[in-house]
Amino acid sequence: MKKFLKINILIVLVLFFVACDNKDELKVEEDVIKSVFVIKPILKDENQNRVFNASASSNYQTKLSFKVQGNLNYFKTQIGDEVKKGELIASLDSEPYELKVSQIKYALSEARASLQNAKSNYERTKKLYINQNASVSDIDNTRAKFQASSAKVENILKELEYASLQLSYTKLYAPISGYIGAKYVEENENVAVGTPIVLISDKVVDEVSIQVPEVFINKIKKDSKVKVLFNSINSKPFEAKISEISKYTAQNEKTYLVIAKLENSSNLIKDGMSADVYFDLEEKGKSRIYLLPASSVLNDKNGYFVYIAKKENKKYFIKRKEVEVGKLLSIGFEITTGLNEKDLVLKAGMSEVLENMEVTISNKNELED
Repeated sequence: MKKFLKINILIVLVLFFVACDNKDELKVEEDVIKSVFVIKPILKDENQNRVFNASASSNYQTKLSFKVQGNLNYFKTQIGDEVKKGELIASLDSEPYELKVSQIKYALSEARASLQNAKSNYERTKKLYINQNASVSDIDNTRAKFQASSAKVENILKELEYASLQLSYTKLYAPISGYIGAKYVEENENVAVGTPIVLISDKVVDEVSIQVPEVFINKIKKDSKVKVLFNSINSKPFEAKISEISKYTAQNEKTYLVIAKLENSSNLIKDGMSADVYFDLEEKGKSRIYLLPASSVLNDKNGYFVYIAKKENKKYFIKRKEVEVGKLLSIGFEITTGLNEKDLVLKAGMSEVLENMEVTISNKNELED
């Protein structure tokens, strides 16, 4: 009897400690915050948001060239140099043009002397004619010589003006303050009229040039907003607005040039820098359709819904969100209403969570901010 009593007491003690251990384990499990895996809804029509490559450019660029030909005897500018408006960029050998000006000036002095002589003869002949000491033919001849000499002086003056202008064209000055973007020739080269010498870009680089394929060009409207992200600048995207849309395709390509003007530029942006331009090509009035894996979409008597992880006070909590579904495709359900691109939708394990339950996100580092 005593032996049986001891055994019963031992069994009771064992059961007591086992129950205590189970209670502790249950408490630990209750204190553990469940970790979940989430995904973001995928926009069905990938053409609604498109990214095109672009390059930065200043709002004013100009290729400088000479209006006369000659030997380039001064050209010290280097690519990247800063220049000020009116600064001398390059010059040609001006000696031939100076010689031309000198020759015309000499001819002008002779013509003026002849004009003075012709004028004197005409004035003298007029007096003789009044006193009937000269014939009509005499006065006509002296008048004609005077008029011819006067016309010759006028013509030489125009030649001198043109030659002086040609001489001034041997010097090339910066039309704006900016930077040297490119050099096309070198010092001591003989250059023809109109040969590009240098490219000057405005200091303010506040435009990007985008080549847009023809299938998208009609979806882009002037003054529409875009976002520009420069690959070499660690900053937030720049807000921009479409300022120009070409009506003609680029040579040998089925793309159209589109210019977007930055609303706020930065001195970090340099001419020619590469960038990505984000277009929102969504049609007005057309709702967005998202895609979700079929396993993420649940339904009950109230309809279809998903569980999302919503951030509140730096913590994530499970929330139910009602949705409307469209077609069931091979990659999942179409979600026509109820979601946006920032929702964090549970991908699996929905049966193990309850609404308002606190959770942690196991793949948080994979998600974009």
